[in-house]
Amino acid sequence: MKISIVIPVYQVAPYIADCIRSVMCQTWQGAMECIFVDDCGTDNSMEIVNRTIQDYQGTIDFKIVTHEQNRGLSAARNTGMSAATGDYVYFLDSDDEITPDCIEVMAAPLVKEAYDVTIAKCRIEGGELPGVDLKLKDGTVLRGAGVLHAYRQEQWYMMSVNKLYRMELLKKYDLRFREGIVYEDELWSFQIACMARSMAVVGRETYVYKLREGSITVNTVAPALSPARVKSLTTVLGEMCRFADAHQMKMDLDVHNIIENFRIGCLGKVRRSAPERLGQVYREQCQVIPYSWRECCSLNGTDMKKQVRDFHLALPAGLTLPYLRLLLWYYLKKAAL
Repeated sequence: MKISIVIPVYQVAPYIADCIRSVMCQTWQGAMECIFVDDCGTDNSMEIVNRTIQDYQGTIDFKIVTHEQNRGLSAARNTGMSAATGDYVYFLDSDDEITPDCIEVMAAPLVKEAYDVTIAKCRIEGGELPGVDLKLKDGTVLRGAGVLHAYRQEQWYMMSVNKLYRMELLKKYDLRFREGIVYEDELWSFQIACMARSMAVVGRETYVYKLREGSITVNTVAPALSPARVKSLTTVLGEMCRFADAHQMKMDLDVHNIIENFRIGCLGKVRRSAPERLGQVYREQCQVIPYSWRECCSLNGTDMKKQVRDFHLALPAGLTLPYLRLLLWYYLKKAAL
């Protein structure tokens, strides 16, 4: 079994050497390659990469793939996936690190069975990062629809890093990151949750998030909701819906609730940072979301919490926004739907 680690490199000169050393220190004895994707930064990050790996004498096969121009994080990960020759791929952000036993402990369950995904815990340094909790116990194995159901219940995190993905799964469904947007991990993990038929859980901390001012991770915690970010949210929502349609999963209860919760979550972000745009964003959402009130009502059944969440679809246009404002107030202040 061979593992491919993909590291996008862009403007990370102060941190990339530590990231590389954490890979070099891996205790994993199997075949491993590490692919750096040069995304055309303007600092000396790639000089540090070359200098750090030039005298390496170990068994890891270090490779560098270079973009002709800056294309962003999603494109860099896609380029790394295309260059990968391993049975599994692992994404590592270039300003973070992994523990010395990371690959060893994450690959251990794969000795007995080729799971589609292996996931482990993360350690956060430098602040707090909501939504990176792994609530499943060590040794848990999810199968079939259980992978998607656990994702809907937020039992495993949506960040794309610190997971081993089976390349056979990614190739079978042509799973790639959507380029040109932020919140790309939301879409990627939704697609993984829909398609993966098995997941093994490792209850060890194997990834070290380094929260720093200006880093990609910090910028996604509480960003100013610019028009580009609002557009990205709507794009992700539309892509989720198209993916569900393409794979005949639109009427799956977990898929429905992931999409509708994401819709309300997006509107909540807009209400907090750009309330004057709420109506416009809602109308744009309605153009990309396929669910009707009848479908939502049928799927939600006797779950009144979900019925309340989706009732805006049954209202005449003049009452929709007042209801949404009331719903979002409750959603943000009182309870999660």
